[in-house]
Amino acid sequence: MAQKILVIDDSPAAAQLTENVLAQNFPGCDVLSSARGVDAFERLNVATPDVIVLNDTLPDMDGATVLTRLGAEPHTSQTPVILLAEPANVAGYNGQFPNLARVLTKPVSAESLRSALGELLGNSPGARRMLQSRGGIVFNGHTGFISLRQALQMAQGDRLTGVLRFPLGRHTVELWMNGGRFLFATTRNFQLYCAGSPVILSATSLGLILEAQANQLHTGCPIFLFLSVRNGLPHDDVVQITREHGQRLFGQLFTAGRITFEFEETDCFPEFARNFPPATEDADNWILGALRHVRFEHIAPAQRPDPNGSPAYTRRGYDLIQRLKLNDVEARFATAINGTDTLQAIAQNIGIPLGDALLVVFRFQALEIIDFWNAGVLSLPGAAS
Repeated sequence: MAQKILVIDDSPAAAQLTENVLAQNFPGCDVLSSARGVDAFERLNVATPDVIVLNDTLPDMDGATVLTRLGAEPHTSQTPVILLAEPANVAGYNGQFPNLARVLTKPVSAESLRSALGELLGNSPGARRMLQSRGGIVFNGHTGFISLRQALQMAQGDRLTGVLRFPLGRHTVELWMNGGRFLFATTRNFQLYCAGSPVILSATSLGLILEAQANQLHTGCPIFLFLSVRNGLPHDDVVQITREHGQRLFGQLFTAGRITFEFEETDCFPEFARNFPPATEDADNWILGALRHVRFEHIAPAQRPDPNGSPAYTRRGYDLIQRLKLNDVEARFATAINGTDTLQAIAQNIGIPLGDALLVVFRFQALEIIDFWNAGVLSLPGAAS
């Protein structure tokens, strides 16, 4: 798996420095960030990093408190910490904490941070520690701490082979992957799998459809793959339909609230997935395809953007959107985001219905392309500064 670095720092500039150093010298590393100590410990409950970069002055606790708590927890006591300390505080940390690997005096230079990370991550720029294939659960988490997008990026970035599972109510959505590439999503619940499906199997006998449903309940094999073998449906058509239904199914996870997930690594694919051709999209384009199946009525009122709110690109959002295969509405909306116009004004300016604009905002938020500020937030003193 890719090495993970947790940055605990309330300074956006410091977090950006770490990200830049890693991107330039240690490709393949994942960066998690927390602005407060309490948020960092919540992240540590679901993801154990290889290195922690810690600012000694946080809004809610000091460096010594964080180091003490890290040392007291079995799953973090051996995790090396690089401390970014004020000059006057450096001496107070010497020899006090076994998990403290390096102390860098602020302001920290890119070279000193690169050198410290290089010693802890593998001694040479570009190093990427790989875990031997071990089977079983490789990672798990909760979307309250790790987003659906981040979970898929972890699986694709580590080129994992197996199944990513998401319990959804009484049912489980399974996303099969091969070498980090997406095959399809499925579930054993036929009604959930075919919800909203435009496919009509008028040329297939009812008995065969019922047999396919029973098989999907027992094995998770998508109904169309079963029928392609038993009823001779064209292979290329079945592959496309299975992919689209998988993305339609996966799209439901984005409106399901907080859910857990786990990735089970395995080379023992079920027969129906063994020879299925993998998709060529990266994680973000695959997710965008899934999000396009989400309808406005599927989105809970609390998740719906305020028409009088304003979208703005995140730190990486503008660069990310250049790599996405946008449809016409998404592309027009992307060019109109300026951080000041309201959602309603943008919809009017580019000539699209407000409902379509709301759906684009929902997709872009799920992909972490934009932040969206509701009108009530924008009206607070100093919010526009």
